[in-house]
Amino acid sequence: MKTYNWRPFLERWSADWLDSPGARERGDMAETVLQDRWLGFPAAGEDRIGELEERLGVTLPPTYRSFLAATDGWRPAGTPVGRVGAAEGVHWYGDPDGLQALHEGALTEHASEEEVLRAGMWGRALRLSADPAGVEVLLDPGDPDADGEWAAYLHRGGAGGERPERHGSFMDLMQALFREFHRAHADTPGFANETTRELDADVEEARLACLDGEDIDGALELLSEAAECGRPRAQALRVQLEAMLNGGGGVGGGVRAGVGVGGSPASCVVGRLDDPLYARELLPLAALDHLRAGRADGAGHDEAEFLRSSDGHGHDGDDRKQALALLREIDERTFRYEAPGPFGDAVASAREQARWGDTDGAWRTVAGAVADWEPYGEDHLAPVGLLADPLLGPVITAERGRYLLETPRAGAGGGRSTANGGGEREAARVRADGLGWLAEDTGPSAPDAYRFVLVHGVPPRELAERIGRGPLLAPCDESEAGQAIRIGSCGDGGEGQGTSEENWSFAFESGLNGTEPTSEALSRGTESVTVWCERGGRSAALPGVFHFSYAEDGERVYGFTVRDGEIEEWGEIPDALDPGHLFPDAGPGWGQDAHDEADDTSDDVSSLSAGDSWALDPDDEYESLDAIAGVFGVSLPRFAIRHGRLHAIAPS
Repeated sequence: MKTYNWRPFLERWSADWLDSPGARERGDMAETVLQDRWLGFPAAGEDRIGELEERLGVTLPPTYRSFLAATDGWRPAGTPVGRVGAAEGVHWYGDPDGLQALHEGALTEHASEEEVLRAGMWGRALRLSADPAGVEVLLDPGDPDADGEWAAYLHRGGAGGERPERHGSFMDLMQALFREFHRAHADTPGFANETTRELDADVEEARLACLDGEDIDGALELLSEAAECGRPRAQALRVQLEAMLNGGGGVGGGVRAGVGVGGSPASCVVGRLDDPLYARELLPLAALDHLRAGRADGAGHDEAEFLRSSDGHGHDGDDRKQALALLREIDERTFRYEAPGPFGDAVASAREQARWGDTDGAWRTVAGAVADWEPYGEDHLAPVGLLADPLLGPVITAERGRYLLETPRAGAGGGRSTANGGGEREAARVRADGLGWLAEDTGPSAPDAYRFVLVHGVPPRELAERIGRGPLLAPCDESEAGQAIRIGSCGDGGEGQGTSEENWSFAFESGLNGTEPTSEALSRGTESVTVWCERGGRSAALPGVFHFSYAEDGERVYGFTVRDGEIEEWGEIPDALDPGHLFPDAGPGWGQDAHDEADDTSDDVSSLSAGDSWALDPDDEYESLDAIAGVFGVSLPRFAIRHGRLHAIAPS
């Protein structure tokens, strides 16, 4: 049988507890405990363990069995659990409060396997704790793993108590209790021992490794362990790593205002608004997490909850005003992340690129400057406030967040210069998106219709003025835009370099609006490309449409429209854009394949004859878009349109 080395672990726990302030003054501390520095008892022999198994009618799981072989029970040791694990105190739980029926009755058809196991645990569990009025320790023989370990639970209350806390084994549960003991005493003056010294050394090792861009996962593991034990510096460091590894689309890990980091409430640190690391980096993340949580559960956001720290205290006075002002900026998406030094200059440039659609360029700007990033202090690991910026946050994906962490920065040894840094290396991997991706985006959230116009040598702001539908709206993402037309740059130059002869600007809108685009006027003094696509396929009243038009100086030159299998064309169309080649099945019976793949039970389909057609062939759509991109050398930025925030103009 596999054995487990319990003795060193339990001796460490005993020493840490007995050396903690006030431990020796406890009135219930046995003299033998003080003399032997041991919170356990004599080991249970094999005969005693065998008798227990015979009484229970089961073979005990390995880590609990080996625990008894090291000590027949464990005294209260700085946690809410009383004496635990003694052989004579072990009994079947019996579910005295009827919790199994309560929990099983709350299960839904979508319940996970773990939820089903947890609900059924109460009637078959083994109780190891001696005091049923306190926190109970339960083992579930109905939830074993491949090693024969039983799931272990901490049950912290009666019928109205908290959800039981599950662990993979009895050893896992005891280690969690050891960390809980350390968390509970972390802020106690004079609480220092071999464990705290080792953990603090691990925190410093992880901090330096992260700044050097080395072994980020190993650093996170060290910080997580130290944070679970309540080491003060570990919390703020861990939340920065987790936030960057989640990226701007998944910021969090439970960042909270007033606390600075996630984790259990007992392990949170109170932030100060005169600390720039908290006020400019962590608090914006806390605000973003708070707002996202409110939107997710439909309850909206609670300002009092945002301001309240885990210990019940909150910001007041000027701090309160400052925190609420920041919350409003995040909510209204007017927050601007700023940073000192050359990196801050790069962030400002990247924001301009991102808001005009050059999200790849914005990323390269940030990545190329991160080696020159300046921290606010020793405990500042990365520019995490960047993730809360409404324009740049979406640009920092999880992969890119890891890339920034793996770039040596803040003066660390081996740092890359801006001129030859990771940004340029990353840029080499960037390729133009083209146009064909629009045909590939066919998931549930993808629009069934879209239209865009590309104008050569005209910056986005001027393009918006040419469209002339009112003032430029604040940057918005695809879901917020609705019927608004989003404006941006197709090239790398952004708004500042949008007049380059190689640059095109775009106006893009999703969905049906029932009007044919009239974009020739946008081409005055230059050239423009217009595409309008409606995939159709839902009913004969919504036929498939693909419209392409090329215009110069306000006049259309050539193009075509394919609607419901019929082709209309004008001008001298280049061979590469010949609609007869791009839509080879146009004519009678066009789109019949789409009929075959449609829902044959729908009223729309059943009412059609064999000659009826309406859906675009996705391959034809792709080939047409790809051909247009090739002929004109144009591209639409996929990330910016699908995930970025772009300026927009109101629909007519």
